[in-house]
Amino acid sequence: MTQLTQAKLKDLNVLKLYEHYDALEKSLPLLTPESQELAKAELEACADLRSEKIDRIYYAIASHEDALERIKKEGDHITQAKRHHESQLRSLKGLLNYLRRVLPVDSNKITGRNYQFTLVKKKELTVEVSTDPEFWHTTERELYCIEETVTTTKRVVLRSMSGEVLDERTEPKTTTKVLPNLDAIRSAYQEGRQLPTGVKVIQEYSVRSKRIFSEPRVDLVPSEYPAELLREDSSAD
Repeated sequence: MTQLTQAKLKDLNVLKLYEHYDALEKSLPLLTPESQELAKAELEACADLRSEKIDRIYYAIASHEDALERIKKEGDHITQAKRHHESQLRSLKGLLNYLRRVLPVDSNKITGRNYQFTLVKKKELTVEVSTDPEFWHTTERELYCIEETVTTTKRVVLRSMSGEVLDERTEPKTTTKVLPNLDAIRSAYQEGRQLPTGVKVIQEYSVRSKRIFSEPRVDLVPSEYPAELLREDSSAD
C-alpha cells in the first residue's frame, strides 16, 4: 500500500497508532485532494491495525483471567486435599489412641508386622470444644469461660517535611473475646461434673513410630535327612 507518510504502521504499538491516526486526521484539511486520498487510505489501515491490537488486549486479559481462575481452583483443590489429609491423620491417630485403651495397663506399644507404634501419655488432658461459648447457658459461661481483653494502641505523629511535629495522638483499640477456660473444664471433668454441650475431654497420646527390623530366622532343628543334604553331586569325580 502506498502511504502518505513514512511511518511503519505494523511496527507501531497501539498508543503510537492512536497518535499517528490523530495527527494524520488533523492534517487532512491541509492536503491536496490527491494527498487526501492517500491519507484516508493510510487512516483506514491505521484504524484496522489499531483495532487488531485492541482485540489482542482483550485476548491477553481473557488469558490471564482464565489462568488466575485455574490457579484459584487449583488452590481450592490443594486446600481441600490438605483438610482431607489432616482429617484422615487425626482419625488414624484417634484410632491408635482408642487401641491404647485396650492394651494392658503396663504396655504402651502397638506392634504390627513391619512397624511399631509407641504411645506416650500427654501431660495434660485435651479439651475439644465444638460449640460457641457465646451460646452456652449463663451458668456454664460463669463456670467454664474466661474473657480475654486485648488493647492495642496506635500512635500517630504528623510532621512537616522539615521535621516539625504538627500533630500527635494515640488511638487505642480494644477487643474482647469469650474463651473456654480449659483448666476449669479439665478440673470439672476429673471431678465428674456436667460439661457444656459440645465439650469433650480426652486423654491423648503422642504417637511415635519405628520400623521393625527382624533378625533372619535360623533353623536350629537338625535335618531329618543330613546325608541327603550333604550328598555330593553325582556328576563330580
